[in-house]
Amino acid sequence: MQLRSLLLPITLAAAILPAGVNAGAQEFRVEVVEASTGKPIVGANVALLDSSGAIPLGGDFSDQGGRTYLRAPSRGPYRIRAEKVGFDTWMSVQLHLVDRPIYVRVGMAPTRTPPPVVLRSDMACQPLTGPGTAAGDIWVELKKALAATALTESQGLVPLDVDLYERVLDRNLSIVSERAEQRARLSRRPVTGISWDQIDSTRRGEASNSDVYRAPDAATIISDQFVKSHCFNAIHGYGAEAGLVGLEFRPSRVSAQPELSGVLWLDPKGGSLRSLNFDYVNLPIPLRIARTTGRLEFQQLPGGQWIVPRWYIRMPRVARVASTDVRSPASSRDSLVGYQEVGGEARPTGTARVGPAFASASGAGTAQAGDAPQPASQSVLVGIVYDSSSGRALSGVRVSTGGGRFKTVTNGAGAYELAIDGALNDTIVFEHPRLRLFHVAERVQSISLPAGSRGQASVIVPSYGTLRKNLCGQNETGSEAQGMMAGYVRDATGKALPRAHVWATWQMLWVEQNGRLISTNQQRTTETDSNSDGSYLLCGFTRGAQITAKVGIAGKNTLQERVNLPANMVLEHDFQFGAR
Repeated sequence: MQLRSLLLPITLAAAILPAGVNAGAQEFRVEVVEASTGKPIVGANVALLDSSGAIPLGGDFSDQGGRTYLRAPSRGPYRIRAEKVGFDTWMSVQLHLVDRPIYVRVGMAPTRTPPPVVLRSDMACQPLTGPGTAAGDIWVELKKALAATALTESQGLVPLDVDLYERVLDRNLSIVSERAEQRARLSRRPVTGISWDQIDSTRRGEASNSDVYRAPDAATIISDQFVKSHCFNAIHGYGAEAGLVGLEFRPSRVSAQPELSGVLWLDPKGGSLRSLNFDYVNLPIPLRIARTTGRLEFQQLPGGQWIVPRWYIRMPRVARVASTDVRSPASSRDSLVGYQEVGGEARPTGTARVGPAFASASGAGTAQAGDAPQPASQSVLVGIVYDSSSGRALSGVRVSTGGGRFKTVTNGAGAYELAIDGALNDTIVFEHPRLRLFHVAERVQSISLPAGSRGQASVIVPSYGTLRKNLCGQNETGSEAQGMMAGYVRDATGKALPRAHVWATWQMLWVEQNGRLISTNQQRTTETDSNSDGSYLLCGFTRGAQITAKVGIAGKNTLQERVNLPANMVLEHDFQFGAR
């Protein structure tokens, strides 16, 4: 994806021609055509930039004849840039505007190298660079659509009819109450958000105007500040985004301020932007009780303008509840009582609504406005898989009926949608190494759905503290849950090794109970065998244990490693024979 401004034929390069009319007009008259055929290009985003080519001063889209007019604020040197998804970006040399209009003929060439379809990378998130890297190539195409969306919204180029909604959801994402509003002929999409008053009434009056959380807009994503403060990674689509390529982003530095992370999804066939799935991170502690997430969809109109036809943001609703601990009755804690969701759909004024406005409330994995109608006999199961131990959604979880006839995979937001022919009276299986490792009981659920209905089934991996207590029980003093160590045993090729003997020893200096020393200077040992999938689980570790772990299997030398139990007292560690 190289700029072609210096490679175009003379007849298609920017032509600066004297004009004998409209003396004094500070104007550029631009014609955008295909470089090879001279055919007009409709809907190119043509921008007026300062002399450096860095600061946009205005812009518009080329019409049916490929033409547009840009008004300059004063005389002086400027540059013209033309962009459109599927074409290489075109940039002029410096153009010196005086008293007469300047005619600029732009020849654009189709993008020669589409963004590569890449596998999910295990590499560290990197700063965004230019073309030549997987992330950089994807960003070149994404930025064209985002810039066109920002231009359309900022200048109100497309009048919109908008349906807005505000919902209160329960913990299972079912609608408790809903308020809807319709607005006609708006110059731009309304900015809607959620405030502290909506998600926690006990904090009313404590928050400032800055404590309102909104779905991001295109202008924010392409801003220099956002790009410099985030790192990026090219990924392959999965689940609901199968066949797409994504640009994953997250904050590049740890901060105490709320930040955005997420994935921009691109269709590699047409090079067009599809959607943005986002999460807020670094939120105030009460809001960390569950994810704050949302989604924006993008659509290009025939005239080249881009709009956001559907969007939403969802945040947990929190309440302070009194402690049930009789030893400290005056204390309280934050409890998840449900979710607050705001969003809407927009369409060009006068066009018909494609489908029911956001008929479902369960997010990226559910039916949205404009989706194909659900057959009357088809049942749909939706839900999310969230890992509280790591504080993030679990993607790549295989969700299937007990016999495996119907199956799907969770997306980057941990969401899924499983379509089933007819009624369902079966078990739903959630398959993922992490769910097996921690023996998550909700991995297999019984589900019954009538034909043509919608249901929900979700899996929440407990926190480390809960896992320790549930899987290992209390320590010998009864003061806290035992420490645990879990992982997989594999051979050099990554194949699971069942029935491997795993044992661990550590030195315990003392054990104190009720202020009295009950044992000291002991060597402790715990052992187990790996399961059929190679997973193992060891319990009994004391806080701060320095562990010598060993794995033995017939026909192989014993594998020994030294590891330390972290502060959360859960050590996830895999063993691999022949890896070194």
